[in-house]
Amino acid sequence: MLLTLLSHQWKASSRSSVFQKSIALNIIIGLLILYFGAIFLVLGFASKKILLGLFPNENPVIVFNGGLIFYFLVDLFFRFLLQELPVLAVQPYLHLPVRKNKLIHFVLVKSLPSMFNLIFLLVFVPFLINAVMPAYGIGAGLAWLFAILCLTLSNNFLSLYFKRQLSNKPMLTLAFGVVVAGLMLLDYVGAFSLVTISKAVFGAVLSQPWLAVVPLFFVIGLYLLNYSFLKAHTYPEELAVHKTTQVEGKGIAFLSRFGELGKLIELELKLIWRHKRSKSLVTMSVFFLFYGLIFYRNQTYMDGFAVLIFVGIMLTGMPMFNYGQFVPSWQSGHFDAILTRRISPYQFYASKFWIFVPVATLAYLITLPYGFFGYKIILINTAAFLFNIGVNVFIIFFFSVYNTSRLDLSKGSAFNWQGVGASRFVMMLPMMLLPVLIYLPFKYMGVPYIGVAAIGLLGLIGFIFQKQLLQWSANWFLRHKYKLATGFRQA
Repeated sequence: MLLTLLSHQWKASSRSSVFQKSIALNIIIGLLILYFGAIFLVLGFASKKILLGLFPNENPVIVFNGGLIFYFLVDLFFRFLLQELPVLAVQPYLHLPVRKNKLIHFVLVKSLPSMFNLIFLLVFVPFLINAVMPAYGIGAGLAWLFAILCLTLSNNFLSLYFKRQLSNKPMLTLAFGVVVAGLMLLDYVGAFSLVTISKAVFGAVLSQPWLAVVPLFFVIGLYLLNYSFLKAHTYPEELAVHKTTQVEGKGIAFLSRFGELGKLIELELKLIWRHKRSKSLVTMSVFFLFYGLIFYRNQTYMDGFAVLIFVGIMLTGMPMFNYGQFVPSWQSGHFDAILTRRISPYQFYASKFWIFVPVATLAYLITLPYGFFGYKIILINTAAFLFNIGVNVFIIFFFSVYNTSRLDLSKGSAFNWQGVGASRFVMMLPMMLLPVLIYLPFKYMGVPYIGVAAIGLLGLIGFIFQKQLLQWSANWFLRHKYKLATGFRQA
């Protein structure tokens, strides 16, 4: 049955109209995988020498073990961000004598040959041969590698489980993320040392190889957890089965007070929540809020302003940038229907504006704790927030008329270049550079805080004149709507 399902999957992919169009892109991705694979392989063979150079008085294996917990935490983060859920269209099998548990097992096993599950071998196997086996013996070395393999697979199934729970129990996923972030924070403030724990755990496997069996129970438990979740949902979304239902519902009572504008906002929110690509972009935006830790802990950056302004723009505007870069391509599947409805372009852009503003406000409020690193972070982020909702949002609307590529909302955003064009990169230039250019003259005059205030003031003026700017955006859209419609039909 496994071979039969694999055969069906391959035929479905190779016979798809998309397959021929994506050959060039797949070749490029393949070359990139080979390139980075070679880098990791060289890193694996050079790891012992690098560690001896950095820590000349310590055992390189012990130093390597000390970083493994951090490796698995980072691996889990990137899996959650980038790893696609394995899918299978089960409709063709429902009328056949195929047990549902076999289909579920196939979906779970299908996730194993993932890049995240294989790439670690390029580093760990060379290090095992060069450093671990000569020091601890073949048996202990293989047990150590087996333990790492089991923990890697545990990350695989743990990530898949929480990504599936994201649509059903988002608070559970959020709680898990808070726990992981809390562990990192406690290690940072010195409450305990993850390095010490990591050295003890993996050192114990080397001294007592039978302990390598313990991570195997983690893999089995997480596999069964995913299995029970999928089996409990007869037609889970992760298996790409969608029931045909009438698009109705109680709606959001709060938004109904705003008439047609509220209905458009409600429909936009439903679009975000019901489709894989939009949800994955939202998830990426949430994780990006930790971006400030890279810069705010560095005193060199804290002594200046330009970099902090750049970071402030990114932190308070990234959710808006991520979603706004594909306006109006989100509606590409039903764009002709929008043009035939009694929806004015002003309402169309106003609904998006009043989604962006609360989202940017929420991102700004979440970044306020960064103020513990320095009070000027709050001042800069406040100015950046005002600039985003008063200026950058209309830059997004200006470039939106050049987004003529159709989007497939059922696909995730990881390694998905559909709809990504030159206009996206050109759009980011004024959004990132304009606030810094506004600040620079005041810097050279010796009044940097006035420069920060000027950024915020320009954003505030733009927000005050939002109606006029929205009308201008609507007129700009009217000049290009037929070009957009043609592009969406041809894509």
